[in-house]
Amino acid sequence: MRIMHQETMEEGHPLRRLFRSALDFGLQYTPTDKQEVADYLEDQVLCEFIHTDRLYKIKDPEGRCLEDIADMFNEGSVLIHAQSFQREFLVHKHIGDYTLFMLGMFPKSLSRRKGKEFTLGKIVVPGASLSEHYMLQGQRSYRIASEFTNGDIFLELSANFLLYKNLLEMVRIYLEEACFGQ
Repeated sequence: MRIMHQETMEEGHPLRRLFRSALDFGLQYTPTDKQEVADYLEDQVLCEFIHTDRLYKIKDPEGRCLEDIADMFNEGSVLIHAQSFQREFLVHKHIGDYTLFMLGMFPKSLSRRKGKEFTLGKIVVPGASLSEHYMLQGQRSYRIASEFTNGDIFLELSANFLLYKNLLEMVRIYLEEACFGQ
């Protein structure tokens, strides 16, 4: 299942080829037999977030970009702000993609930031590190997104979130070496 945007990076684009090489490298150390997940990570996470404005594409009713996942979560709930189930799906897909991307590609940036506490079901999760919040909410949002689709990709991403976070960490290592290594 490929979720396309109007503006996608061409198959032969040098950055897409670099991302594919980095994913292939990462798959050597964090193997998965789910090729569709690797394709999804390339297209919907790495190529998508190369455009920084897409990191914060979820907006509140006043049009302000939301940077905190607790605020994004509220925006994606039909019980709170979302106007449709399609909106709820898109917001939860984005939260899963965003948390996975940030945990894998920019883990140090999370240690310098504070997030709001949020609820996980009926449990309030205070005092956890932002990375722990991202792990919990990323898994949860992918699971919620899976409930809106016939595809199993979001359920796979939810169930094996740590594996795919580790895969993106290997992608980051590859990219750092390829771009900044001596």
